[in-house]
Amino acid sequence: MKKLLALIVFFITSISFSQDINMQNGTFDRCSGIFYDSGGEFGNYGSDEDLVITLCPETAGFMVQLNFNAFATQLNVDTMTIYNGQDTAAPELGTYNGVASPGFVTATPNINPSGCLTIAFSSDGVASNSGWAAEISCLEPCQDITAQIDSTVPVVDTDGAIKVCPGDDITFTGGGTFSNDPTGATYEWDFGDMNTANGQTVTHSYNTPGVYLVNLVVRDDNFSDDPNGCPSNNSIDQIVQVATEPDFSASQAANAVLCYGESTTITGAATPVEFIFDCSPATGNQTALPDGNGVSYTSGTIVENCYDDAEVVVDGSQIAEVCLNIEHSYSGDLDIYLESPNGVQVQLFAQAGGGTYFGGADNNDNGVPGVGADYCFSTTATTLLQNANTINAGTNPPNASWEPGTYLPIGNFDDFIGSPINGDWTIIITDNIPVDDGTIFYWSLDFDPSLQPPLLSFTPNITSEGWDADPTITNTSGNVITVTPPDAGQYCYTYRATDDYGCEYTEQVCIDVLPELIAAAPNNLVICDPGAAPYIFDLELNTPVVTASASNAGDLVVTYHISQTDAENDAGAISGTNNYSGTDGETIFVRVEYLTSGCNEVFPFTLNLSGQPVLNPVSALELCDDSSNDGFEEFNLNAQTAGILGGQDASSFEVTYHLSFADADADVAALPLNYTNTANPQPIFVRIETIGDSSCYNASSNPLFNLVVIPREDATFNVTPTCDGATVNTPLATPGGVFEFTGFPGPGVSIDPTTGEVTGATSGLPYEVRYTTSGVCPSVFTLTFNVLTEDNATFNVTPTCDGGTASITGDSGGIFSFNPVPTDTAVIDSSTGDVTNATPGTSYTIEYMTSGACPASSTQVLTVLNLDDPSFSLTATCDGATATIAGDTGGTFAFNPAPTDAAVIDVNTGTITSGTSGATYSVEYTTANSCPQSSIEAVTVLDSDDASFTVAPTCDGGVVTITGTVGGIFDFDTVPTDTAVIDSNTGEVTNASSGATYSISYTTLGVCPDTEVVTFNALPIDDASFIVNPTCDGGETTITGITGGTFSFDVVPTDLAVIDTNTGNVTNGTPGETYTIEYVTFGACPNSSIVVFTANPLPSLVVPTALEVCDDGVPDGLTEIDLSIKNEEISGNNPLYSVSYYLTPGDADTATDPLPTLYT
Repeated sequence: MKKLLALIVFFITSISFSQDINMQNGTFDRCSGIFYDSGGEFGNYGSDEDLVITLCPETAGFMVQLNFNAFATQLNVDTMTIYNGQDTAAPELGTYNGVASPGFVTATPNINPSGCLTIAFSSDGVASNSGWAAEISCLEPCQDITAQIDSTVPVVDTDGAIKVCPGDDITFTGGGTFSNDPTGATYEWDFGDMNTANGQTVTHSYNTPGVYLVNLVVRDDNFSDDPNGCPSNNSIDQIVQVATEPDFSASQAANAVLCYGESTTITGAATPVEFIFDCSPATGNQTALPDGNGVSYTSGTIVENCYDDAEVVVDGSQIAEVCLNIEHSYSGDLDIYLESPNGVQVQLFAQAGGGTYFGGADNNDNGVPGVGADYCFSTTATTLLQNANTINAGTNPPNASWEPGTYLPIGNFDDFIGSPINGDWTIIITDNIPVDDGTIFYWSLDFDPSLQPPLLSFTPNITSEGWDADPTITNTSGNVITVTPPDAGQYCYTYRATDDYGCEYTEQVCIDVLPELIAAAPNNLVICDPGAAPYIFDLELNTPVVTASASNAGDLVVTYHISQTDAENDAGAISGTNNYSGTDGETIFVRVEYLTSGCNEVFPFTLNLSGQPVLNPVSALELCDDSSNDGFEEFNLNAQTAGILGGQDASSFEVTYHLSFADADADVAALPLNYTNTANPQPIFVRIETIGDSSCYNASSNPLFNLVVIPREDATFNVTPTCDGATVNTPLATPGGVFEFTGFPGPGVSIDPTTGEVTGATSGLPYEVRYTTSGVCPSVFTLTFNVLTEDNATFNVTPTCDGGTASITGDSGGIFSFNPVPTDTAVIDSSTGDVTNATPGTSYTIEYMTSGACPASSTQVLTVLNLDDPSFSLTATCDGATATIAGDTGGTFAFNPAPTDAAVIDVNTGTITSGTSGATYSVEYTTANSCPQSSIEAVTVLDSDDASFTVAPTCDGGVVTITGTVGGIFDFDTVPTDTAVIDSNTGEVTNASSGATYSISYTTLGVCPDTEVVTFNALPIDDASFIVNPTCDGGETTITGITGGTFSFDVVPTDLAVIDTNTGNVTNGTPGETYTIEYVTFGACPNSSIVVFTANPLPSLVVPTALEVCDDGVPDGLTEIDLSIKNEEISGNNPLYSVSYYLTPGDADTATDPLPTLYT
C-alpha cells in the first residue's frame, strides 16, 4: 500500500507513532492494539508474502483473542491460516481468504496452555488487496473450580444426609478447590426450596417436611468470561431430610365427657409418617396431531432428573409403564415410538386397525380435539394393542375404538438397556396417511420406584413416646392412662413423642368434666294421721331440700319415681307430685340429674303418718364469757335439737326456738340458730312441727331451757427482771394457775410453774411467759420481759514500741490490771489500761473488770511492737544501681549526701538512674513502720560502651568506620522497602537504591552496651533516560536525564542507518524499520538505558484526478486555484497527513519553496 506518486504537484505527509502491530515474522506479546496486514492501517499487503507471526498474551495463563472487523484478500489465492498455539504445528482454527472473515478468534485453554495464536499468511506475486484489521485483546480463562461443603451444623450422618426438624437452623460452610487462585471467591447457595443465599457460611431452615437438595456454586473474581465471575462446574446435591410429623389420630379418650368424679382411659399413639419423593410418573404436555403424510410429531419432552446421574436402564422391566391419553380418527395412520435420552427408540404401536379410533375421536377431522382415552404400555401386559377389544366411541359418526387399557409394546423395552434414566424422554408419532387428525392430551412415564436414590424417601423412627405427668393421672399402662379429674371443667393431656431426628412432637387430648352434682338427702315426709285414706303428700317439698346445696340448682332436673330401677333409668316419673296419694311407710325415689347429661344421683325417702310430736326436756346451755366479761355470748341453739326430738325422726320434724310461748305457738319470730343472748340468764321456748303438715305441732308453754353466760377469770400478772431472769409480783389476781414459756426459751433457762420465777436466762434477751388460770372459765395472760443486761467488759489494746494503749468498747469505770503480773519493768495504769516500759516483742495479758449492777470481766493479750530492720544492699548498673531490701519493706530511699550530677533515685525502690559512668553515690534507707530505723550504703556506677561510627556513601549504599567500641552489631534502624541489605558485622550497606536515605544503628555488646543511629544518602545513579521521536529516515533523540554520555546501536542495523554518538540522532534509516539504541552516562555512578523505536513509514498516497477550474474573465489560461481542494483526495482523508504543494519533485523531496494554497 506504499506508493510513490508523480503528480502535477507533489506533496509530503507526516504521521504519529502507534502501538499497533503489522503482519511480520516473529513472536510478540500483545493484549491491546490493532493487528494489521503488512501494509498497516492505510496500505495493502505486499505480493509474494510468506509470513508467520505469533501473538502471545502479556500475562501467563491468559488467552489471546482477535476480533476481525475488516478482511479482504484475493479469493482462493492470498490465504490466512490461524493456529491454536505457539507455532504452525498447533491445531488449525481455520483458513480464510476473499471476504470470508475469521470474525472472532480465541485461543482455547484446554488444548493451548500458552494462550498464543499463530497466524500464517501467504500471497502470490500478481496482486494484493486491502488486507485486514483485527482488535487484539486477552482473556483470562476460567480456572477449574470444584465446589464443596466443608462442614454443616448439624453434621452429615453416615448415610450422607442432614437430618433436622422443621424450623431447625442448619449452618453450611462452603469451600472450593481452585486450579489457580482462590482470591475473591464468592459463594452462592441454592437450598432446593426456592430460597438462595450468598456467603461462605450461611444459615437456613426448612419449615415444610420433605427432602431438599442443597447446591453450592463457587465463583472467582475473573469477570472476563462471565460478568458474575467464573463458576464451579460440579453439582453437590447435599440431601437434607426434614422430618415428617407423626400421625396422632389414634390418640383419643374412651369417653370425652365425664360426670363429676368419674374416670376414663386415654390411649396415646404416634405413628411415623413416610415421606416419598415424587420422582414419577413424569407428565408431558398436549400435542396436536394434524393431517400428515409421513410427518413425525413429538409430544412434550419429559425431563427426568431425580435419579442418580449414573443410573442407566439395566432391565426393560424398570420402565414400569408408558401411558398416552390420545384420540385419533384413524389408528391405521400411526406409528408410536418412545425415545430415550441417548436416542434409542422402541416402537409402542405399529399402523393397525385401519379406521379404528383411539379414544372418542371427532371424525370431522377439522382440528377440533375429541375426547382422549388412556392407553398404557408395559412389559407386564399380555396383549398387543393391535389385538385389543374395541368399544363404540367418538362422534361424526361414533365408531369402533380401541378399548382403553394396558398393552404390550411392539418393540422390546430391553432395547433401552444402557440408556440414562435422567434426561429427555420423548414420544414420537408418525402420521403415515393424510386426512385424519387427533390429539395427545398428555402422556406419562413411570419407572420402578426402587430406582430412586434411597435417601430421597425416608420414615423417621419414634425413639420415645409417652404422656406428660399430670396429677389427675391415676394409672399408666404403656401408652394408656387412666385419668380421674377432681373438679368440673376441661382437662387436657399431652402425649409427647420424639423421633430419631431429634424432633419432639406433642398432641393434646382433652376431656370435659361436667359440674359436680351436689344434692342433699331428702326428708322423710310426715303428715298427721287424718284417720282414713287418701293420704295426700306434697313430694315437691323435697325438691328445694335436695337442691339446697347446689350452686347450679337451675341446671338440675328433679323427678320422683316409685322404684329405684325407674329412678336410675329415668323411667316412669311420677306426675302430680304436689298432690300424691301415698301410703304409710311407702318409699319414694328422687332422681337429681345435671341437665340431660345422664349424670345423676338417686335418693330414697319414706312417706309417714304420725301423731302430735313430743317435746323432750333439756338442760340449760352454758358458755363462758369472753375477755370483755359483759355477760353476752353467741349460742348454737341447734345443739339442743337432738335432745328435744329424743327418738323422733329428725328428718320428719322441724324444731324452732322463740322468746315467748305466744311466738312459738304462732310460729313467728323464730330465733336464728346462732343466737346471742339479750339477758343472762335468758329463757327459751320451743316449737316442734311435722314437716309437710303445719297443723301438726307442739309448743312449750313454759321455757324449755335457759341460756347462761358464766363470768371469765382474771389471769393478769407482772414481773421484776433480774440478772438471769425475773420474779412474779404478788399477790396474783387469780392464784392457783400455771406459768409456762410460750415457746422454747433456750438451753438452761427454766420457769417455776407455780411461782413463775425465771432463772438461767441470757443477759438482755426478751422472754415471753404465759399464765393460765384453772377455774370453770379459765383465762390466759401473756407477758414479755427483758432480762437485766450484764455489763460489757470489752476493750481493745493497740501495741506501741514500748508497750500499748487500751480502748474501752464496753462499759467504762472499771479497773485494769496485769493477769499474770510480768517480771520485767512493764507498768499498767489501772484506770486507762495504758502499758509503758515494756520489752519490744514481749506479750502481756491485761484484764478489765466492770463495776455495774451485773459486773463482768474480759482479757486481752498485748504484744509490744518490734523495732524495724532497715538493712539493704545496692547492685551497680550501667547508669546507676538497683536496691535489694533485706529488712522491712515499705520504707523510702534518698541520696545522703545529694549528688551534683543528673542522677535520680526512686524513693520507693531505691533504683538509681541517669547516673554518671564510674561515679559513687551514698544512699540512705528509712523504714516506715511503727518503729522506724535507717541505714546507709554506697555504690559505684559501671563504665559504659562508646557506640560512635561514621558512614561514607557509595553508589549502591555506604561503608562504615567504627570510632568507638568495636565488636557490636549493625542493623537498619528503619527497615527499607527496597532491596538494600546491611552487613551486621561491618555495617556496609549494598544493593541500595540510587540517592535513597537509610538509617542504620550500631549496638555494642559490652556489659553496658550503647546504641547510636546514623542517617545517610546513597550516591545517586546517573539518569540515562532519553526519548526518540521517529522520523522518516530514523529518529531525533532528546536526553531527559544527565547529558554528556555516548550513544550507540544496541543491535547494529543491517541497512545504511547511522547514529550520532553525541546526540543519538539516527539518519539514513529505512522508513518503517525498527532500531534499538543505547545511551551510557559518565558520572560518578554511571548508568545506561535502551530505547526501541520504529522509523515513520512513508505516507500512503492516492493519485489525484486533475484539478480543473474555469478560466476567469481573461482567457489567458491563468487563474487563481485553491490547491487545498485536493488535500482529502491525496491523503485519503487521513487526519495524520499534512499536504503541501511544489513545482518540482526536487522541491517536494526537500520541502523547498512550497506553493501557496491559493496559487495562480
